Amino acid sequence: MAEHFAYHCMPCASCRDECWQRIVDGRLRWEWQHHCPVSRTQACGGGWGPAPDEVREEIVAREGTVRLAVGGPDGVPLAALRQLMHLSLPQLRQARAEGFEATPTEAALLRGV
Repeated sequence: MAEHFAYHCMPCASCRDECWQRIVDGRLRWEWQHHCPVSRTQACGGGWGPAPDEVREEIVAREGTVRLAVGGPDGVPLAALRQLMHLSLPQLRQARAEGFEATPTEAALLRGV
């Protein structure tokens, strides 16, 4: 499960956040780090599975997305998408109809299933 984000300062122009995803032993892992040289604070978080919305939004802004077909002979299997990305049934239906917008790391994992 995702860890709680704890800032120990008021975010300012000197604050730096960095986040990323990677595949570790066939599982999706996300990491987040925060550093403020002004207040001399650091914070970090990480977890397995889909990243929290705020982390994923930063990754998407930096890396973009890949639209994956879902289901059918050339698409990502429905069960794999639901299990790996923790989608609800309505979200899965929408992905089946419209495709799934994955980060490049998520796409690599889902294509390898």
